[in-house]
Amino acid sequence: STRLRSRSVCVSRARQERQLCPPPGSALLPSHMGVGRRFYKLAVAASVLLLAHVTVCAIQHREYLKAMQQPFTYPPVEIVLQCALVLVLGAWGVLGLQANFVPIRTTTHLAKQTVDSLDGGPEWVHFNTRPLR
Repeated sequence: STRLRSRSVCVSRARQERQLCPPPGSALLPSHMGVGRRFYKLAVAASVLLLAHVTVCAIQHREYLKAMQQPFTYPPVEIVLQCALVLVLGAWGVLGLQANFVPIRTTTHLAKQTVDSLDGGPEWVHFNTRPLR
């Protein structure tokens, strides 16, 4: 009944504002992109926090090895896995946050250029690099 009530409110508002309502099967929630962007931001923030945690863990491991007078050979598996998780989570979050790319419209500008206008000029063209004898 709540969905029907919200649907009727949407229809009456649409008649007043002349806007389209979502289809009857969809819920009247915030747009998918808004919820998704928050999720991607959360993933980036979590990756930064996990990176700080991994850094502290690595420092503590090195200090432990120094205290026990053992040589450092390689980091523990837990630190390596956490670094991989941070990398994947951060990259996924950043790629999800990127905006739509706008094409670079240079075709009209490049169509007007000639080969002579692309000349580097005399300051770049020099052949007298050896002294004359």
